Amino acid sequence: MGAMAAPIPAANLEDWKAWAAELKGSRKADFDDMNARHGITDHRAYLQPTPDGNYLAIVFHDGPGANGFMHGVMTSDNEFDKWFAGRVAEIHGMDLSGPPPPSSERYL
Repeated sequence: MGAMAAPIPAANLEDWKAWAAELKGSRKADFDDMNARHGITDHRAYLQPTPDGNYLAIVFHDGPGANGFMHGVMTSDNEFDKWFAGRVAEIHGMDLSGPPPPSSERYL
């Protein structure tokens, strides 16, 4: 299982919610296809408010491709994957031009 916490500036909260709604609605088939192509069997995201007024997206992806999921999406030539990676960069303020962030380490 892969897990990560991605920052969401308060100014981007409505964009994040709209993006999540797209992934559950009009773009669900594409989202499901992306997950299947990258070996993800379960993809969940939780919204966590932070004390400073911003937010975190707590994201879990499970399946045989979980450990390489972000790298796979970031380097994919698939149009949906490019769109998804672009939204990650825009909403979370991440620079996806470099190497992916290190994987989380499970403690409990």
